[in-house]
Amino acid sequence: MKINKLIRALILISIILTVLSGCVTGKGPGPIAATVYTNGIIYTVDGDDWDLNPQESIAICADGKILFVGTNEGTDKLTDSNTQIIDLKGNVVFPGFLDTHIHPPGKYLTQMFSIYIPALGTKQEAQNIIREFIEANPNDDSYWGSGFSMSLGGDEAAGKGPKKEWLDEICMDKPITLKSGDGHNLWLNSKALELNGITNDSEHATGTIHKDENGNLWGTLSSTYDILVFEQEFTLDQKRVALTAFQDYINSFGYTGGQFILMSLEEAGRPNNEYFDLIWEMEQAGTWNTRAGMMMRFQPETDFDEDLALLIEKRDEIADSGKLKLTTAKFFVDGVVEGGTAYLSEPYSNNTEMGLPPGNNGVLLWDKDMLRYYFSTLMSRGVQMHVHSIGDLATTETLDALEHAQSNNPGLNTRNTLTHLQLVKDSDKIRMAELDIIASMQVFWHPKEPGFFYEVEVPFLGYERAFYSYPVRSLIDNGVLVTFSSDHPVTPDPCPFWGIQAGVTRNIQSGEFYGVDELTSIDDSLWLRNAAERISIKEAVEAFTINGAYQMFMEDSIGSLSTGKWADMVIIDQDIFNIDIIDIHSTNILSVIFAGQVINQGIAP
Repeated sequence: MKINKLIRALILISIILTVLSGCVTGKGPGPIAATVYTNGIIYTVDGDDWDLNPQESIAICADGKILFVGTNEGTDKLTDSNTQIIDLKGNVVFPGFLDTHIHPPGKYLTQMFSIYIPALGTKQEAQNIIREFIEANPNDDSYWGSGFSMSLGGDEAAGKGPKKEWLDEICMDKPITLKSGDGHNLWLNSKALELNGITNDSEHATGTIHKDENGNLWGTLSSTYDILVFEQEFTLDQKRVALTAFQDYINSFGYTGGQFILMSLEEAGRPNNEYFDLIWEMEQAGTWNTRAGMMMRFQPETDFDEDLALLIEKRDEIADSGKLKLTTAKFFVDGVVEGGTAYLSEPYSNNTEMGLPPGNNGVLLWDKDMLRYYFSTLMSRGVQMHVHSIGDLATTETLDALEHAQSNNPGLNTRNTLTHLQLVKDSDKIRMAELDIIASMQVFWHPKEPGFFYEVEVPFLGYERAFYSYPVRSLIDNGVLVTFSSDHPVTPDPCPFWGIQAGVTRNIQSGEFYGVDELTSIDDSLWLRNAAERISIKEAVEAFTINGAYQMFMEDSIGSLSTGKWADMVIIDQDIFNIDIIDIHSTNILSVIFAGQVINQGIAP
């Protein structure tokens, strides 16, 4: 992110001239703002000490760009009788938040059109939801849904997830196929297993077909989408409705942008371009209110040349959009811990008990030479890599491939990114910094989550590896740029203030939400994961704003509140720098503003 001072100055001059051209000229010597917000606590996230020097007022041009940020007196001369003056009444303003790894349309296809199971629900609650849906739709030939957690059922699930018998109790004669909230696991009843040709003898080269101690099918599958003969399909109209609801939903949390993976978890494993087309349709219609840096998935089993040609075609199609970019290729290099498919340097704990082969350490989903070729070729075309890497050995292999690709493309800054990073070797934290690799972290997962840490992570990893998972502080200290994201719908309710609190405390945000006792201190040990990885509030905010803008190649136009940038911002009801850290998650969104216009209104400031 270093830039020559002269170049930076020229960019600033250019931005200022552009802004002035977008503002109305008043009777006075200077431009006049269309809207001015006054009497606020405005954190610009601009410069080194922005957290210590909040501003009072912000002036916005009619074209939606920022004219001025500073004191109330500084904006007085930028107004006339036509300027809308909005009194913030001491409320707080931040730049709009950016989620750097998110799946449109989130949970909405399932929530609107099939069975949606909240991840934190009990076995009985899940069965009730499934039963109610089937009773309400008796003429359906099959039933589909998503959202469940592999911890569903607690000790009865034995680390393998929910059983087929729990679905058979509800329906035996029609298939039920459910996907977990993280999109990596399947839960099927006996009929669905039968129709997909899955038997006690079935095995999978890169995934796990879970079985009991006698070798009988358990009912769950991990990282095995290609084994399904039948898949759920949604209509284009359903996807359009779900995408609109998705945008409204993320806007309501204060997100004004993010990096979008253009496939839904309901259709994981298949390339899907319809969401690109629908987003572009909404943008052209004037109903898309989100900065989107989009990515398309590349897979070893599809035609690389065709996929690359499609990415370039779509990238060029939206080249003139002020809101959209298609910059990125998404890769999965391994699976997930809870399926025994994340690629680890040491074997999983209790392999036999978990139903995994002795010595199993997961699997690398790509041939190493193929991965190097894909990365090198894509980078030569200016494409950014965005790589799902959970296990520490997966990260090592990915860094090897990225180092090879970057050496073949010297001077290119494609801002390659690794996401998830549950386990990372100390030596690879150093390598990530040396290679300028960005870390997109799902900070919401970093406490020892009730119902998941002890029930799933510890059985698969052992306590020590589970406890030291998800580094952040050590990445930053080694010089790695960190951005924050939700991986929604994996995180069903991605409020950034919940994420900020999790990053700062490494502890749970709300006992009530998880059904456990409330914290009395951030150092309560039951749900605290490795306090050494805590970060500051300032660092957490930057990970959700300016750092995300950099990952998206949009840092010159969004991510901070400064002259010439878009007035994408969020108004909240409390100053998170001056309250008890435990209360950050209770912050309320009052207004969300995109290009100077209110797009989501809560309690009016």
